[in-house]
Amino acid sequence: MRSDHALYSYNYLYKISDNPAFIHKMVSLFINSVTEYAGDLQQLQETKVLHDLKRTIHKLKPSVLSMEVTGAREIILQLEAKSAWDEELEILVEQLKGIFQQIKPMMEADLKELNI
Repeated sequence: MRSDHALYSYNYLYKISDNPAFIHKMVSLFINSVTEYAGDLQQLQETKVLHDLKRTIHKLKPSVLSMEVTGAREIILQLEAKSAWDEELEILVEQLKGIFQQIKPMMEADLKELNI
């Protein structure tokens, strides 16, 4: 499995360990987290509670940054800086969910390639 992709990277994981079982476990956990966070973001778009959004962003930030998800870092920083739920914030949340939806099947294919 390649460590570097156009939309994300496993370089950080390979720096920690080159054990395929470890890489598989970490990618699996990330995929599960992304699924959960996408659902949380969807629910937050309905409730529009900024404090809860910032809490969710704070939780997902380390894993998203460690996977070097293209575009997500910038969106996260913009979301962290927001002081009100407005149209721009709504667009940023949609963009982040879109990134998650795009990379999830790609990462699932990577897991099959690892074959563990």
